[in-house]
Amino acid sequence: MKPLIYSVEDDLNIQNVIKIALKNSNFEVEMFDNAKSMFETLKNKKPNLLLLDVMLPDMDGIEILKKLKLNPRFQNIPVMMLSAKSNEIDKVIGLDFGADDYMTKPFGVLELVSRIKALLRRFNNNNSDKQIVINDLVLTPKKYKCEYKDKEIEFTKKEFNLLKILMEKHGDIVSREEILNIVWGYEYIGETRTVDVHIKELRKKLKNAGIQEKTIETARGIGYKFIL
Repeated sequence: MKPLIYSVEDDLNIQNVIKIALKNSNFEVEMFDNAKSMFETLKNKKPNLLLLDVMLPDMDGIEILKKLKLNPRFQNIPVMMLSAKSNEIDKVIGLDFGADDYMTKPFGVLELVSRIKALLRRFNNNNSDKQIVINDLVLTPKKYKCEYKDKEIEFTKKEFNLLKILMEKHGDIVSREEILNIVWGYEYIGETRTVDVHIKELRKKLKNAGIQEKTIETARGIGYKFIL
């Protein structure tokens, strides 16, 4: 499957250059000339990478970047800023707010494609589903496998993904809203019963596997924390 790239750019000439260069490099491309249309599409389909112009008609690129990084569903999408602003301070601002790369206009298409490929490689390596080990509990995301003292524990896919996010954030509170967004893939709308039911089942299965210590702590009115 071809990597999907979103490009938010209001200059038609630059849009065409980007589109042709990326399609010729075996990428799937969707172009947007404003933030609103991009966010509408983002609700239904996430890209592998986002190219983001700084100067846009409805919302500037930095504001878009902030909004993305505050949303658990979208905060891990790699973002490359494209801007005519070449001052060092402008680059620093973009990178400080979470951009993963920054290119100034005008740019060469060969360099653009090369840097996109490098960024995708970096993210693929960083998100390679590394094994998570806490005490004698071992989670192997690539294999959807969980073991305690070499004994496998059977989980449903939702239970496994819920345990994964809790173990990844070991010791930190994970809100119900974040759990719903990441595990169930939709915006929080007030119904958290499904999370509570899955937490109860996780605790039961972990205890049945032989873990006597408390594993998941409730942060009343907020969410849950993995404490094993």
